[in-house]
Amino acid sequence: HQHYLDEIAIIESAQRTQSPIADKRSPWFAFPQDDFGAVLSGLRDEVEERAYLAIVAATEAILQVDFKSRVRARRNTLLSRTARHLVKKRTEAGKRVEVKDILDRWKDAADAKRGPISEFLQLLTYRHWLAHGRYFKNTAGVPTDPEYAFARATACLDELVRLDPAFPRT
Repeated sequence: HQHYLDEIAIIESAQRTQSPIADKRSPWFAFPQDDFGAVLSGLRDEVEERAYLAIVAATEAILQVDFKSRVRARRNTLLSRTARHLVKKRTEAGKRVEVKDILDRWKDAADAKRGPISEFLQLLTYRHWLAHGRYFKNTAGVPTDPEYAFARATACLDELVRLDPAFPRT
C-alpha cells in the first residue's frame, strides 16, 4: 500500500513541477506540456490499476489459504464441513473452488446477505477485468480506486475475524 502511495506522490510531483520537460538529460525534454500531462495521467491510471489488482489478489490469497487449511484440518465446525462439501462438489464437476464460493459460505454461516463480505465480492468483477486483459467491457459498477479496494478488503477480513477469531488459518 505504501509503495502505491509513493508512486502516486512522484507522479503528482512531476505533474506540478513539469521538471522532466525542462531537464536536457530527460527523455521528456521539450515534450509538449499537454502530451506530458497525458503520459503522467496514463501512468497514474496504470499504477492505480496495478495497486487495485494487488490488493484484491492478496486478499484472495488469504481467503484461499484459510479455506484450504479448514479443509485439511477436518474440524467439525460449520465452516469446515461446508468447505469440505464444496471441495467435493466442485471437484466432481471438474472445477476449482473460487473466492466467491468461499465468501458465499462465510455469508451463509454469518447469515449476512449484505455488509463487508458482499462489498468485497463486488470488487472481484473489476479485478477480473484487470487480470484478464481488459478486452471486454468493464461492468463492475464499483469505485475503481485502490483506496476503496483497500478499505473494502480490510473491512471484509475484519468481519471474518469477528466471525471466527481463528481466521485466517494457515
